[in-house]
Amino acid sequence: MVVLTIGGPPGSGTTTVCRILEERLEARYVYAGDIFRKTAENKGLTLAQFGKMCEEDPIWDQALDGEMIQIAMDGDVILEGRMTGPMCKIEGVASFRVYIDADREVRAMRVMERDGGELEEVMESMRDREESEALRYKNIYAVDPRDSVWYDMVIDSSNLTPEEIADRVMRTALEVGDPI
Repeated sequence: MVVLTIGGPPGSGTTTVCRILEERLEARYVYAGDIFRKTAENKGLTLAQFGKMCEEDPIWDQALDGEMIQIAMDGDVILEGRMTGPMCKIEGVASFRVYIDADREVRAMRVMERDGGELEEVMESMRDREESEALRYKNIYAVDPRDSVWYDMVIDSSNLTPEEIADRVMRTALEVGDPI
């Protein structure tokens, strides 16, 4: 039973790496961001508006995190989300937990390439989103998901290709005995 969690801030490359690992491992891939975005859309809210709503009522984050833990307990899955690694560790779910980060400007450039916009605007939006999430996770769980204590592996993707990151994840997981 394999549970691989990948977390990191916007633009760090988590989704691209997860898609590569999904293909290589022929594993199911679940992205918490898709669930979060779909919930916002169903409520007729933008991502930022829904984030603010979640700051006021933790039930939305708790429901999403609970859903991700249930999926993890079923095993044989790649989970992407900022709280999946910490939540698996907190809940005692056997998993290999990876955090991918990159320089803020590198991340902003990646987000800008993907979504458009101007650099300063993208950086401000990223900062606001990250602050909102950090506040929510601290208030709900007393956790900072950026803290390396929650992970088996931390990777700076600033100067690596997604394929190189996937290679490192697979190699390191095998070295520590996780059969991915």
